Amino acid sequence: MMPLFRRGAHGTDPPARPAPSEPLPPLMPFAPPPVMPSLSPSVARFPATEGDLACRARDCSNHTGVLCHYVDRRGRRCDTAWCPNHWATVGGIVYCRRHAGTIAAIGYFDHPSGMPDVDNRAPSLVNWVGRDLDAFVAATLVQSATQGETFVREPVVSTHADRSGGRRYERGWKLVDHTGLRLVVAVFVVEGEETTIRVRVGSGVVAEGVPPWIERHRRGIEVTEETDRSQRALFYAFLQKHIVAAVRANRAVDQTLQQR
Repeated sequence: MMPLFRRGAHGTDPPARPAPSEPLPPLMPFAPPPVMPSLSPSVARFPATEGDLACRARDCSNHTGVLCHYVDRRGRRCDTAWCPNHWATVGGIVYCRRHAGTIAAIGYFDHPSGMPDVDNRAPSLVNWVGRDLDAFVAATLVQSATQGETFVREPVVSTHADRSGGRRYERGWKLVDHTGLRLVVAVFVVEGEETTIRVRVGSGVVAEGVPPWIERHRRGIEVTEETDRSQRALFYAFLQKHIVAAVRANRAVDQTLQQR
């Protein structure tokens, strides 16, 4: 067998290795690996659904209420309490009915600008009126659509900066084609005038008014259910009349421009 190494001339040990041309760097002291921050999100805790507070609902004597969980952009919380018979929920969280309407209107995910002020009814009002007008506006726009146009419904209330300096809450319905937006109908409320519903068709406001149920609440007036239904019907008939007239006018202008 061949030797694994050549023996020296005067012994059995291998020759000494030559010294390295450069000194080896000194050993660095041992450092433990850095502790990485946890990337797991914080655990959400399901809030209590039964408490011991007096329910705010009229003529309700229950003392099983919990506070509304709404918190606005300024960190203020709704201080009303509601029992299981009178609260509303969105995403499994308990709210008073007004703020449930706000959350349902703009979505219950985080918003960069924060939730509307705790006393602002604008988003829920837009969502309520938009829901009641939805079928009518959709049918009106679909019937007026020309070849190549598609109807689009905005599913939630959107937030915009208004010319007044505040915010505007709006829900819209559109006709679009390959060139972009052809016609829009929208209902909106300006933050500083949160009881007034306005309707925009195209670029112009065509109708506005305070809904009768809000006017009654503001003045402390109570009416029968029949009177309430009658007043609501009159309010929506007023809005529908002006929506139809404005859609027809806009479509007539479009047709005139296409014929030139």
